[in-house]
Amino acid sequence: MTHLTLQAVTKRFHTAYAVDHVDLAVPDGKLVCFLGPSGCGKTTLLRIIAGLETATSGTVAFAGRDLTHVPANQRDFGMVFQSLALFPHMTVAQNIAYPLRLRRVAKDAQAVRVAELLDLIQLPHMADRPVSRLSGGQRQRVAIARAIASSPKLLLLDEPLSALDAKLREAMQVEIRLLQQRLGITTIMVTHDQREAMTMADEIVVMEKGRIAQVGKPLDIYRNPVSEFVADFIGLGNILPVTLDGTDRIGLPGGQQIIVDAAPRATGATGDVRLLIRPEDVSMRTVMTDRGPNVLAGKVAFIRDVGSSLEATIDCAGFTLTAATTPRETPDLRVGMPIYAELPPHACKLIAARTAH
Repeated sequence: MTHLTLQAVTKRFHTAYAVDHVDLAVPDGKLVCFLGPSGCGKTTLLRIIAGLETATSGTVAFAGRDLTHVPANQRDFGMVFQSLALFPHMTVAQNIAYPLRLRRVAKDAQAVRVAELLDLIQLPHMADRPVSRLSGGQRQRVAIARAIASSPKLLLLDEPLSALDAKLREAMQVEIRLLQQRLGITTIMVTHDQREAMTMADEIVVMEKGRIAQVGKPLDIYRNPVSEFVADFIGLGNILPVTLDGTDRIGLPGGQQIIVDAAPRATGATGDVRLLIRPEDVSMRTVMTDRGPNVLAGKVAFIRDVGSSLEATIDCAGFTLTAATTPRETPDLRVGMPIYAELPPHACKLIAARTAH
């Protein structure tokens, strides 16, 4: 069931479009990430949903009710801001209870609800501690508990993890996801971190220049991006300009022709097209006895060693490739050594080239 529906939502500042005719349906009980670079309109769109910004045109509906002109305090949505916006002069319990006080909930009921939420975020022993004395991760949990204290129908998260260090950020990604699944609350989260979106989301909405570039499940978007922009933004990828000659083969920048499973004639690919192959799909061999059309000779130019995995940059004729491997698979890999890179036909995707608009 779809709870949140956006139809032709547009936000214009003078002549500039921050959000440009966005249509979107958010399923009930799912976590959806708005993902994109800075300035792509994702936070503006979230604020329109929250009621903190008014759309220039279009409609916002929730559970069949038109909320386009309903004030933020009447939408019954919870929100966690990038700055968290906790009250430093209050204790943990007082911060969590604040939205309940605004709704004039009885004190006994407030105490019961705060106790439930403290257990939920695993901070029952810190009820009386000032939030100024909490760690970053603890403050994050308190902000979420405050946002869900009044049992909102929709939870909105505006880059809530951006201020955390890398290790804590990854731990909080898992915590928030588990909490959202346990509560079953429909959640929209804004992020510019594709790894964060891939880790947490049921669906990702990739935004580009105020528009939706692609919507889908994380793995679908990673494996089957619809454009060069999406392919480049979601994960690492080898994106190469290619030429089409009307056959089932495509020409690489160095002149070699390769075979792809999704042949140009079958897909109807024409015009300015790119080849995408992910680094983990590039196979490396030091010796190649069977030199097929998709095997390219090259030389290792650079190795990025992160312990459990290796990323090798390979200089081929006219272009470079990045290949991902492990020390076990290629124990003797070193800079300067000759290498054969194999591009499996099923892993080669043809995508639309980036367009200027």
